[in-house]
Amino acid sequence: MDELRLLARSLPDAPPPSAEVVKQAHARLSAAQQEPVRPGRAHRRGLVWGWTLGAAAATVAIVMAVVTLVSNVIAAPTPMLVPASGNDVLLRLADLVAKQPDEGGAYWRRPLLNNGLTRVRAGGETFNVLISSRIDLWQPRDPHDPVQAEQRQQFVRPATKADERAWRTAGSPVTVQRVCTPGTSAGDCRKIRLRSKPSQCVYTRAAKPSGVLGDSRLDELTLADLAALPSDPGQLREKLRTFWEARKDSRSKTSFEAFLATSSVLLELPVRPAVRAAALRLLAGLPTTKVHGSIVDPLGRPGIEVTFIKSEGFAGEFGTDDEVAQRFATVLDPRTGTVLAANVAIAAESAEGLAKGTFMDYQAWAAEAGWTSDRPERPSGCRLSNRQLS
Repeated sequence: MDELRLLARSLPDAPPPSAEVVKQAHARLSAAQQEPVRPGRAHRRGLVWGWTLGAAAATVAIVMAVVTLVSNVIAAPTPMLVPASGNDVLLRLADLVAKQPDEGGAYWRRPLLNNGLTRVRAGGETFNVLISSRIDLWQPRDPHDPVQAEQRQQFVRPATKADERAWRTAGSPVTVQRVCTPGTSAGDCRKIRLRSKPSQCVYTRAAKPSGVLGDSRLDELTLADLAALPSDPGQLREKLRTFWEARKDSRSKTSFEAFLATSSVLLELPVRPAVRAAALRLLAGLPTTKVHGSIVDPLGRPGIEVTFIKSEGFAGEFGTDDEVAQRFATVLDPRTGTVLAANVAIAAESAEGLAKGTFMDYQAWAAEAGWTSDRPERPSGCRLSNRQLS
């Protein structure tokens, strides 16, 4: 099922792509398969991504976590064929999202899940492990209510059944050695301790009267600022220009066009559906935006794979003799237009113990994300911290 079919369920009157469009798409695909493979790799380096989580967690630097329902890294299926006007999928999605009612609730809950795959060695065996953590953020509408953030290490364990068998053959060691590419510093090529249960749980809970969100990729915004964003794409573009103007003197000299591509962050923030629809329409018209097709995200949810900027890189965290090529993608919910998973690193080639198309690491949001009237509970077994989580 491709992304057009996903949307067709909610837009039954929309006509399917014509036979001519499908024929042209097949012709392009055949031509692409004849293109030569990209030559060697010089000066390769993986991309660095960041996501800040709120007033109490603005410096969060966790790199890996996964919801307990997901125990294995799974291969990303090959995206389905996308018609010539692939970005029109975002326009159709925007039409659907714009009809949705505003959400209520006293708190915006955003549970961030990260998952990372690493190659290790022990007892003469080499296998893969998952390293996982999670952070839950509760952002209140009332800035006088406390912001609560909870962080914990989920687990470190063999990634698949085959990896578990190799681990048992090695004697079920508690500590394993990371396998590193040549040139990796000794400090980075560390030993890893396996654990099957959550640990190192800490949380913060404090009011921030200013109400400024920790995610400042666009600007230092409050929930009220987000609620006031315009729902017209043209007006939203000009509002984004004011954000760019305010930051260009104090930060990097990024062009306004490049800054517009980063406005995809609005699909991660608690904006009104009408604003999210405007953002989708704006992003659909950017030359850097590309819809790749339907995909099942790392948590097993159907979505639409999109890139808003050209995102390719190489990872040194996996492999024995060379870095592994990877591509990065964003997965959108085909019903709401929100981000299901961001910074999804997918293996662009096979390596020892790694199949092409495998999710190597990602940031995702659990199903319970969104507005809620339930108050956050003080997590049991967690240590209260007066310092920002990091």
